[in-house]
Amino acid sequence: MKEKRKKGRVWKIIGLLLGAAALTLGVLMYVHVDFTNPRDLDRFVEAKMNKSGITGASIALIEDNKLARIIHYGMADAEKDKPVTDETMFQIASVSKTVTATAVMQLAEKGSIGLDDDINEYLPFRVAHPKFTDTPITFRMLLTHTSSIDNNWDVYDSLYTLHDGGGDSPLSLETFLSGFLVSGGKWYDEEKNFTNKQPGTTFAYSNIGYGLLGYLVEEISGMPFPAYTQQHIFDPLGMTSTKWLHADLTDPTRLAIPYEAKNKPITPYSFPTYPDGALKTTAADFAKFYLAIMNGGRGEHGSILTASSIAEMFKPQADEGNQALGWSYDVLNSLYLDGVAKGTTLGHSGSDPGVTTITAFNPDTKSGFIAFFNQELDLNLRALNLHALMKRLVAETGM
Repeated sequence: MKEKRKKGRVWKIIGLLLGAAALTLGVLMYVHVDFTNPRDLDRFVEAKMNKSGITGASIALIEDNKLARIIHYGMADAEKDKPVTDETMFQIASVSKTVTATAVMQLAEKGSIGLDDDINEYLPFRVAHPKFTDTPITFRMLLTHTSSIDNNWDVYDSLYTLHDGGGDSPLSLETFLSGFLVSGGKWYDEEKNFTNKQPGTTFAYSNIGYGLLGYLVEEISGMPFPAYTQQHIFDPLGMTSTKWLHADLTDPTRLAIPYEAKNKPITPYSFPTYPDGALKTTAADFAKFYLAIMNGGRGEHGSILTASSIAEMFKPQADEGNQALGWSYDVLNSLYLDGVAKGTTLGHSGSDPGVTTITAFNPDTKSGFIAFFNQELDLNLRALNLHALMKRLVAETGM
């Protein structure tokens, strides 16, 4: 009997502790999470963003194959009291990869490359996995993150220019990539620069791989990567506010200042592999790109791809069917929004110092959203506000 009472006391104490914890959690959630649900979308966005602590945002809604509306929130530069407007450009992190993938698909469409070609047929230096030297790395592998090229975060992070005053990287694509991927190079490490898997067998997300794709576009087209994408993607789509390099910004003050999670401003920056994540654009401009992708490649002033090339891009290729050629089927699932959309959704997200971006669309309903934030997120209760916002955007657009 004494043992039974002892156990009863223990469970009572545990219950009291759990109750106290639940009460504390409830108070914390009340402080950090907005539970209102205004019918008006502008008010809804403002309520969620106020609680989230995010500095600024631009959100574009695409409904029934057209840009339906754009909602701006907060500050592009809080120190200068400069609000986010139609003119505000955001650096969009890994969402940039969808543009780089499109440039590669254009080369394939023209017959300049084959997606399953060995990339060494087009490079001035040889790239091979040190443990699988006879296995070619192909364009398809790079596009689907199955190339076995790893990021080596110690090197990758150290070369962000925010450590040295910001701006564009002084390293060219060729200088960095040859130094990272070729034995004897300045940043070469056969253990850290490659996974232990044979190329083509395993999904492993690779920023370096997309930097290499950008360099391949340069080598094959004979044009600098920014010039190629300007001529073959941005101009045909009427994207007049989209650039890769800080040096190409006619008005640098249009670029939103990035903010750390604790609201500390960061100097606008870049990195050597800029085709993997340094595109700068407005929500309205990027919506033109999304609309073209949803419409068989047709844009405002011409086409960027054929419908058959778009269909090829959308085919599930890796990561248990979640990864296509530059696009992901896992964006909403990764936000714990499984089953919220009416059908299949594609998109891409991005995260970098001072940057969070989320984009998604339903190719059948031709609806979706683009959300750019000039602040990185902390994994805390405030993030629940962003989750609620994404869920509402899916519903609003009819995805």
